Amino acid sequence: MKIQRAAVIGAGTMGAGIAQVLSQAGIEVILKDINQEFVDKGITRIKRMYESRVKKEVLTQAEADYLLGMIKGSTTFDAFKDVDLVIEAALEEINVKLDIFKQLDKICPSHAILASNTSALSVSEIAACTKRPEKVIGMHFFNPAQTMKLVEVIPGLKTSKDTVATVSDLCRELKKIPVTVQECPGFLVNRLLFPYLNEALYVAEEGIASLDEVDRLVVEFGMPMGPYTLLDMTGIDICANVNNFLYDQYGPRFEPAQLINKLVESGFKGQKSGAGFFIHDPNQVPKKDEPKKVNPELAKILKSINENKKPAGNSRPFDVYRVILPMFNEAIYAIQEQVVVPGDVDIAMQWGCGMTKGLLTIAENKGLDWCLAELKSYEKIHGERFRPAWLLSKLVNAGIHDFSQLNLTPAAVR
Repeated sequence: MKIQRAAVIGAGTMGAGIAQVLSQAGIEVILKDINQEFVDKGITRIKRMYESRVKKEVLTQAEADYLLGMIKGSTTFDAFKDVDLVIEAALEEINVKLDIFKQLDKICPSHAILASNTSALSVSEIAACTKRPEKVIGMHFFNPAQTMKLVEVIPGLKTSKDTVATVSDLCRELKKIPVTVQECPGFLVNRLLFPYLNEALYVAEEGIASLDEVDRLVVEFGMPMGPYTLLDMTGIDICANVNNFLYDQYGPRFEPAQLINKLVESGFKGQKSGAGFFIHDPNQVPKKDEPKKVNPELAKILKSINENKKPAGNSRPFDVYRVILPMFNEAIYAIQEQVVVPGDVDIAMQWGCGMTKGLLTIAENKGLDWCLAELKSYEKIHGERFRPAWLLSKLVNAGIHDFSQLNLTPAAVR
């Protein structure tokens, strides 16, 4: 099916970005929100995106005006009666999404695909509230949607192969890179990213390296920014909610470091609150390579945590693999569970979180036996967070040294 007319629900930063991407591909878009003020703000955001492209001489003014004209604002579902696709980008609350999808199921034509931009909630549960579960799917864009290339395509239990194929083809038409991920908590990128962030929090608690040192070494290794900078930018409260959710779903290997919840309790949420791990002065733009100002209250919080905490036995000096290996190990768990095929892991981590080196490629270059030995070494010190996935032991014991030797069915066609 060719997508010619689409709707986006939610005119915030993400919804506006998705609407802009659709319109630039020549697709008519209805941008809906609960009131006209929100709709107008969304249209204004998109106008600025197009103005930026005109300034960069990517588009002419006439082209930008035409593409902006492809988007119509709405506060009702009246214009949804002839859409081919709806992408919901509303609040990340299951009851909100269920209510929206019940309404969409009644109003949208029977051929329309109903997609959710959810980053964590169950696509299958959302689909179950409709009479067309075969046409309900997850389309997880990354922020900012207008520039980030990756889209996680998440089928629910009853999503049809045709729906997966149509959405994947659309992503490519939008000049995005689709990676099909079988439904699981956190999907793929967030599921892999949070063990890395969480381990950096444990490193901070132990005080074995400064925040700047960890951030610097991680960037030198191939991440676009250090973990503490990323936590501050994303919002420590948001990261705490995701981490707690993943811990609830997956158990001990996601056990959150105390530090993240302590920071939230103290009102330190990162850039948006003026302080997190670092101080953020809205009136002062840091110069390139200028050391960040560490939040002076952080030392007090760390002291309160460590007063009643048993030190880790036989602790090792900080090595960047301390935070990279949990991410790799979670990738193995995802492959083990057939959430994703190995070939898509490096693609997803490159285009979804900006890794300049492939995660599995790094492991292959170091040696899977080395990765297994290191995980076991850290497991003796830090426990369940480093318990190796059984598939990794299986590969090493079988003498398989790279993932291309695995004969796995692509997630999209299972």
